[in-house]
Amino acid sequence: MALQALTLPVATAEQCTALTTLMAPPETAVSDAPLHEPHAAGALLLGLLISPPTPKEPKDR
Repeated sequence: MALQALTLPVATAEQCTALTTLMAPPETAVSDAPLHEPHAAGALLLGLLISPPTPKEPKDR
């Protein structure tokens, strides 16, 4: 049975920085694409509120 000694590699500060940069790339800028905004929703809601109510059944006399 062979015994192995654990050795830890030693890295310089520049190597640690380079490794961190490779492992976690910087985030990209947020896109300036326009967001979806439904403009017709207000008009449709207003139309539903203004529309006449449904007709009621006439009462038998």
